Amino acid sequence: MFERNDFMTEDDSAGISIDGLGRALVTWAAMQDKTVTVADAALAFNTTPDVIREAVEDAMWISVVGPRDDPTKQTLELDGD
Repeated sequence: MFERNDFMTEDDSAGISIDGLGRALVTWAAMQDKTVTVADAALAFNTTPDVIREAVEDAMWISVVGPRDDPTKQTLELDGD
């Protein structure tokens, strides 16, 4: 499982920076045919809910909605949905 320090630069073990992960999450969430949660994204990207939240924080066109203490109830919302 990738932790935060694996996303420092594109040369780290995740192979993508935290900004790149945010952009990837936008594309991934848009391609799903359902509402996705932070927990869904963490599972799909083999990382932690905290890393997903951080990547979304600075990304454009996506946000996290819901109670921070439960990633299964936090959804990824795209702007314009």
